[in-house]
This record gives sequence, structure tokens and C-alpha cells, in this order.
Amino acid sequence: MKRMTFAAVALLLALSACIGGESPGNERSGDADLDREESLSMTDPLYRYDPPIEVSTVRSTDQAMKFVEGESLDDNIWTRIFEERYGIRVRNLWIVDSLQYAQKLNISIASGELPDFFLASKEEMKRLHEAGQLEDLSGLLQQYGSPFLKELLRQDDGVSLQAATFDGKLAGLPKMMVNGGVSTAEMLWVRVDWLKKLGLPEPRTIDDVVDIATAFAKNDPDGNGIDDTSGLGVNNELFLYHGSLKGFFNGFGAYPEIWIEDSDGRLVFGSIQPEMKTALARLRNMYAAGVIDPEFAVKPWTKLTEEIASGKLGLAYGSVSDGGYIHKVNVDNDPNAEWKPYPIASADGAPAKPQLMDAADSFYVVKKGARHPEAMIKLANIYLRHFYEINYAPEPNPFVSSPDGIFPGRYQPVTIDPLTVNLEAYRQVQEALSSGEGDGLPFPASLHYDRLTQYFAGDRDMWFSSAVFGPEGSYSVIDAYDNSGGGRFNAFQGAATPTMVERLAPLLRLQDETFTRIIMGEGPLEQFDRYVEEWRRFGGDRMTEEVNRWASQPHNNDR
Repeated sequence: MKRMTFAAVALLLALSACIGGESPGNERSGDADLDREESLSMTDPLYRYDPPIEVSTVRSTDQAMKFVEGESLDDNIWTRIFEERYGIRVRNLWIVDSLQYAQKLNISIASGELPDFFLASKEEMKRLHEAGQLEDLSGLLQQYGSPFLKELLRQDDGVSLQAATFDGKLAGLPKMMVNGGVSTAEMLWVRVDWLKKLGLPEPRTIDDVVDIATAFAKNDPDGNGIDDTSGLGVNNELFLYHGSLKGFFNGFGAYPEIWIEDSDGRLVFGSIQPEMKTALARLRNMYAAGVIDPEFAVKPWTKLTEEIASGKLGLAYGSVSDGGYIHKVNVDNDPNAEWKPYPIASADGAPAKPQLMDAADSFYVVKKGARHPEAMIKLANIYLRHFYEINYAPEPNPFVSSPDGIFPGRYQPVTIDPLTVNLEAYRQVQEALSSGEGDGLPFPASLHYDRLTQYFAGDRDMWFSSAVFGPEGSYSVIDAYDNSGGGRFNAFQGAATPTMVERLAPLLRLQDETFTRIIMGEGPLEQFDRYVEEWRRFGGDRMTEEVNRWASQPHNNDR
């Protein structure tokens, strides 16, 4: 249900591709002999079929997917591994541009011409399950899934498995995102050189955040004698990108745009809870005091990045990757600029619980009656085995992007990734920095360690690595979140309900318009109460009933 756009996905992918990732399976690389002729049992996660089998699927591609000359999605490093080592031939029934995938898949569903396995949205998966067109993967995952795969699918506490479970049956395997889960939590990015210059404490409470924003807006933190700096950076999307207000609301125990449990265990929509009104009142006062840009309602997040680069903005909520490409520009421009990320501040100073993005929004499903329904799970095992367990540490890694943009890791038809890739790399790097022993670190922790060593030796070009993987970098915040219990996922993980399909988009527009007017003082704070009434009357109550019917169904998370 979250309005996850291509740009948001791109930021996450950029973080994993450009900054790197860690192999949680590196220690496992000696568990089995990859060169064995044949596994003894078909239930072995890496069983080699003899005679070979063929399974069909459908794929999407885009302009960013490049190939070595003569190769394609039909013939590449993965297809050869499948056939030569495991006796599996994967046949693509069709390949289309990613923008056309959903439409083409719906045509295949309508015609009954489904492949053996394929990637589906929550809604498509639910519809196919209800039509009896999908295999139940519950027993298959238990029987054929590798320990690594099963461990990975529990990294979000089973939330995504719950999303794929209907009537106690597992309809699909979630396509877990690299660096998802706790790594999607927001944090507060602060120009600490301004903080020190003005004699301000580090942000621990919402009061601290307000005081810092006020001082940055009014006390000439850049020292140029001109009133040209802003307080708290806010963008016109409210709850997306750099300058989001999600982290600010979370500090009040408010969770916009996700479903949460109330004290009775009933699911309620976060955007209409009383804590939202409390946070809006504080933002309204900040706006009236000139601590929030009066033009924030028409300012995209990209404009905030320009203000940061030019040294006009020193405080905003953002994500784990922001230092590496947003604040880096300011540091490149100003050798005196210092940035540091902090956990989101709470109203009372206690650790706040950040809200998290869904770990998966699409799922690998298997057609009912497929001759080898276990093959999709086997392909997932093979992906994890080769991409993470064997080839992450040695260099060169045959699956990682080359200088010409060829990234064979994307060719695999079943990619299910660890959520904690970069978090584990951060921890390895900190241990190495503490001991002074960086030799023998696996890739990519070795890469980050080398960059940090260069930075500490005086190479300021490596600041971006310190901003993310340094002792006080953004992953130190993610590490703190993880050690204190993580964050809060959307409690509703089902497919969009009938009323959501019809009413959610206009209700979200009503939300954004109302919240913006309240913050800007274009009407009383009580507009929030009228918004709640309208939300309930125009579909919200129906959605709440539908969501709680879903919550009352068995989901069988104990896999």
C-alpha cells in the first residue's frame, strides 16, 4: 500500500550496487562440495537432476540490463550453471520491458497460458490463489529450501511470508530486497559543524530537534551575516525521500500510512491516530515561527539536495544512503562541512521505534500442476549458493557489475536477497577497525575497510564511505536500531482490499492536502479531526473491517 516509486527503489539499488554488500553466507562456503557429481537425494537443496529437467518462466528487462556480446536472458552465466551443474534448463516463454510486464502477465493469466513459475504482485498472487491456480509451497519450502534460504526468509520476522500466506497455505516466496527491513528506517542528518559553532547539544528529543532547527534558521550558522539558511528541511511529498517527515512523526509514536495494532490488538490506520495530531501541532508551530521553509509545499526533495550542496540547509530526516551521495556534494564543496546521522529523536528522549518499508512487494509463485514445483525453490538455493556463499569473497566476482555496466547478478530468474547485507558488512568493518586487523575481510567489507583506511589517512574523497560505513556513519544508526529491536513494519501485509483499490489513492491525497494545510496554518488544528471523520466516512471504516478480517485469518508463520 505504500507509495513506493521508481526513484525510491533506485536509491535502495544504488546503495547496494555502489556502496556494496556483505555475505551473510560466507562462513557457509565450505558446507558442501560444489563439484560433487550428484546429490544423493532430490530433497538436497543442490540436487542435480539426472536426466535433466526443463521449467518455464517469464521475464522482464529494461535499458539498464546489459549483456556480454552474444548473451541474453536465454543464454548467460546462470543458464549455463543451471544446466551444467544442476540439470535444470530454464525456458523463457516471453520477455518484455519491465513497464509492460504486469499487462503481459495479466494476458497470460486470462488466457490460462501460465509458465511453471513467475514473479507476481500481492494482488495477482491472491487472485491466482483464490482461483486455485497456484501450488501450495508450504511443504515444498520445508522439504527443498536450503538452510540459508529459510533463514533469509525469516529476517523480517516472517512478515513477508505472512503476506504470501492465505488460508494457511504459502502461495509464493517473497522477493526480499537487498538492504530492506531495518535498513529502510529513517534517521536525522545534521551539520555538526554548525551544531558546534552555535553551542547546541546533539539531538536526543523532539525539543532538541526544534531548538536546532530554530538556531539553524535564525542564528546565521554559516557566519556570512545573511539570513539565507533554513531550519528543518521538508519536501512536498511529506513521507518520502530526503526531507521526509516520517521520522519526525515516528518520534511521537505516530506511524503515517501503515496499519498498526491498537491496545486491543485490532489493526488501525496510523495516519488517523491521535499521535499524528500532536506531531502536526508541533510542526504547525515550527512553521509559524519560520523554522520550516514557507515554500516547502511546492519544493521537491531534489531542491533540498541543492540547498544542502550550497550550504543553505543543515537539518533533515533521510535514509541510510543519503550521506554517500547527497551530503557528499556539500562536503566536496566546503572543506569545513561536517555531517553526522542520528537516530530519530523522541518526545521523551527514550529510543524511538522507526517504521520500516515492506521487505518484499512481489512474490515468486508456481503454477498449479507444474511437473517440478520444487524447481523454483531449487533455483533460489542456487542463486544464494553461487552469488553469496561462493562468489562474494573471491575477486573478481563473476556476478557483480563490471565497469561497462554489465551486472550478471540480475540475470537469475529467482533472486531472493538478504535484508542485512550492508549491516553485517558494517559490523565486520568496525571489528577490523577496532583490532587494526583488516586482512582477510570478505568482500565487500574489505572494500569499505580500504576506503576508510584511506579516509583516516587524509583522503577526503573517501568521506562518503565514512558517512555510511564509518564508526559514526549511517549504518551505526541502523545497527543501534537493530540492537534495540528493529522497527515497525506495516501490520497489514495482505493484498489491497476491494475498498483500498477504490478509495485509498483519494484518501491519501486528502491526507497530504490536510496535513499540509494544517502545518501551514491555513485553518485550525481541528482540521485533523474533520479529516479523520471524512477518512472513516469515505471508505476508511470499510478498509479497517477488511484489514481486520485479513488479520483474523490463519497465516501460519511458523515455517
